[in-house]
Amino acid sequence: MTVVATERMSDRLSFGRSRSGSCVCVGLDPDPTKMPIDDVFEFNRAIIDATQDLVAAYKPQYAFYEAMGIKGLEALEKTIGHIRDVAPHAFVLADAKRGDIGNTAEAYAKAMFEFWDVDACTVYAYQGWESISPFLAYRDRGVFVVCRTSNPSSIEVQDITDARTGKMVYEIVAEQVVSRSDGGNVGLVIGATFPNELASLRAKFPDVPFLIPGVGAQGGDATETARLGGEAILINSSRGIIYASQSKSDFDQSARAAVEQLRAEIALGRG
Repeated sequence: MTVVATERMSDRLSFGRSRSGSCVCVGLDPDPTKMPIDDVFEFNRAIIDATQDLVAAYKPQYAFYEAMGIKGLEALEKTIGHIRDVAPHAFVLADAKRGDIGNTAEAYAKAMFEFWDVDACTVYAYQGWESISPFLAYRDRGVFVVCRTSNPSSIEVQDITDARTGKMVYEIVAEQVVSRSDGGNVGLVIGATFPNELASLRAKFPDVPFLIPGVGAQGGDATETARLGGEAILINSSRGIIYASQSKSDFDQSARAAVEQLRAEIALGRG
């Protein structure tokens, strides 16, 4: 397996975007109730082979693999290996949403970057900087910190206003995380379903990488997202791509067509 050696996560992201001419990230979320074939790795392999020249990144959602037990984790390992083999330019982002402190956080970081060998993973900052810093000890890897998520009920916590600063929780998370990093190994998760917040955070942080879920099945608009998000973005779509068809005969080519459509919508926002 060949991985391009870089000093920072942002360099690796830029390489993936420039080689693919794309900011599309494909979420690999295998659901046995929706997959047209039974073998998880073969399903992922077909999707990857059909889209690898069109996308900047792949994002396996760990919950789906963990739910299948050992067989699911074996499929995940083979999937990451296959991405490295056939799409060495592609950024591999583990959507694992880890969040802990001390030696537990260190163990999570070791698992992500030494065993799974991913370029970055998603993390929570609820326990403060101690939950993030162990991951940043790996200088050529990085994290995307959950900040403004795409689900409707996120406002129940993320919109709470701090009486001291007058800022909402998601704004405080973004400011504290970015202020304590060099900008090269930390990104933010910002949902496409909140375009005003996306625009506001991009204005404050013009160069910070954003992972933007929520387009497609969740209702976010890809064209508007591309217009507001700037250059340093990954726009993720999972269900809208990998389940574009549930036919055994064409699910992979339908996934490719869905990526092409998403790229076209993004291009309109780049205008």
